[in-house]
Amino acid sequence: MMLKLLRIIVAELTAVTIAVFAVVFFEEKVLTDRTIPVITVEEGVLEVKAGASEEDLLAGVTAHDEKDGDLTDRVLVESIGKFSQVGFCKVTYAVGDSDHHVVTAQRQIHYTDYQPPTFFLRRPLLYSIYNDVNVVGAVGAKDCLDGDISGNVIVYSPDFESGKEGLYTLQATVQNSKGDTAEIVLPMIVERMTRNGPQISLKEYLIYVKKGAKPDWNSYIDSTADSTGIEAPLTIRTETDYNADKPGTYTVDYYGTDSFQSVGRTRLIVIVR
Repeated sequence: MMLKLLRIIVAELTAVTIAVFAVVFFEEKVLTDRTIPVITVEEGVLEVKAGASEEDLLAGVTAHDEKDGDLTDRVLVESIGKFSQVGFCKVTYAVGDSDHHVVTAQRQIHYTDYQPPTFFLRRPLLYSIYNDVNVVGAVGAKDCLDGDISGNVIVYSPDFESGKEGLYTLQATVQNSKGDTAEIVLPMIVERMTRNGPQISLKEYLIYVKKGAKPDWNSYIDSTADSTGIEAPLTIRTETDYNADKPGTYTVDYYGTDSFQSVGRTRLIVIVR
């Protein structure tokens, strides 16, 4: 009797197992969508500006799936790679269908107006022998693709000697997200500066100009203060080695004299390219 009951139970379990298997097989083979989306990308290199939006980068890209139909509005820019050569890189697109099948496709793009990173100074590279020379944070950088990349700047001076007056060099390097690196070598002065002298603040302390340009140096003055620290006009004199016709790095020294005949100074660095 017991053996017969056991056979009945085994038979019932076998029937249930077969039924479950049939349901899973049906769902797997019949109900589940096995079609894969297809991304179609126009041939050739896509030319865009440095400030291109995602919509710009998706120009000429379509997607389709046999079950879901047109998926073009679901295509996303998954990533943009590093430069293979300056201004050229690959963009990767991705799209998914309603059954979570995800596919990708790539295309080469060209940033037609790309320019390498440029540097700027937050303060003049003039230091007093009486104070510590601290260049941390003095040099920043901007990039046409990444914006402010000052956090990537590395600065060092190969010839600086602590506690000594002199003209030194400050070197800076920076790299943007596309792997493009820019370098610059700037003059740095350590001297016996007048204590509590007049102050000249500039709008910028490092500028880039095109060959042949003739800037108005006074237009870069932001504000002035006398030797007491009160904002006041100064008599300004400039000295420069600037040569508009020769690419290179130049300096413009501003000397300001206040009503007490005290003299203070600052410096603008100009790069002609």
